[in-house]
Amino acid sequence: MIFVTIGTHPDQFDRLLRRIDEIAPKIKEKIIIQRGFTKYIPKNVESFTFADNLEPYFNEARLVISHSATSLLEFVLKNKKPIITVPRQKKFKEHINDHQVEFALFLKEKYGVEAILDINKITPELLKNYNHIMKVKKDNLIKLQSYFREVLNGKIKI
Repeated sequence: MIFVTIGTHPDQFDRLLRRIDEIAPKIKEKIIIQRGFTKYIPKNVESFTFADNLEPYFNEARLVISHSATSLLEFVLKNKKPIITVPRQKKFKEHINDHQVEFALFLKEKYGVEAILDINKITPELLKNYNHIMKVKKDNLIKLQSYFREVLNGKIKI
């Protein structure tokens, strides 16, 4: 199963949901999307707005596609699953700035995570074949969390 999660940010993220919905018929695997506040309702995959607990979806997933929130760090430590990150972008009015782009590119450079900026790079072949698991030592994960907490609180300027 492929699980797509876009979090709880109130801005729309139609771009990702529409692309997954478009290519879903070419993928012979169940896809479930947590679509949050996004108004677009996929036609070719199962979806829901919110759930009290996403762990069952993470546990069942072979692959996770996620927005590029720092909460990905917790996911990585707990689940050890392949993840593709698709950052929300300011130019598409998906967020107020491009901190998710910066975070996604950091994960790509440091840990080899697939970071998708151009939505058309999400292809059936990519989803069928992607299996890179990000490996982070627990002490490095704690340092990363602290660093991003300080960046988001404005204590560190990047």
